[in-house]
Amino acid sequence: MKAQLGLTAAIVMFIGNNALARPIETAVVPGFSIRNGDWVVVDALGVVLLGLSEKPASGFAVVMRSELGIGGASAGFGPATNLAPRSCPCDMSDFLGSGIVSLEARVTRMYGLTSWRNTTYVGGQLSFAGVIWKPAIGWMVAVDNPHEVRGQITLFGGGW
Repeated sequence: MKAQLGLTAAIVMFIGNNALARPIETAVVPGFSIRNGDWVVVDALGVVLLGLSEKPASGFAVVMRSELGIGGASAGFGPATNLAPRSCPCDMSDFLGSGIVSLEARVTRMYGLTSWRNTTYVGGQLSFAGVIWKPAIGWMVAVDNPHEVRGQITLFGGGW
């Protein structure tokens, strides 16, 4: 956990180093995913845009994600940036439209119709959020058995 917090702090300082001072913008974006583990998932991604650098207009944000699936429910939190910086005075819609990548610390509770055990998992996820395609790869460790490590791959998704 200390390593994840240290990595998040380093990313925040590196990405946000040249950020412009501006009002903080927020957005909540709905989406869905098809992945292993909890199958079909609906989610809400909260984005807090903390800053944009001038040239090119790359941004830094914090994302919070809540998910509800057929086989589980989860929540995530972490830093994000856009992949396709623009040379414009950008805002939240430009940031979201340029595709964002995030590294999230996650907690997942599995239940019911899943091949995973009914238990709580913690781990991380690297996500790309585009309009049509949003792949992600995650690693999860069972809280009650640290030797049980699961990989989670998002095969298809929509929203941001």
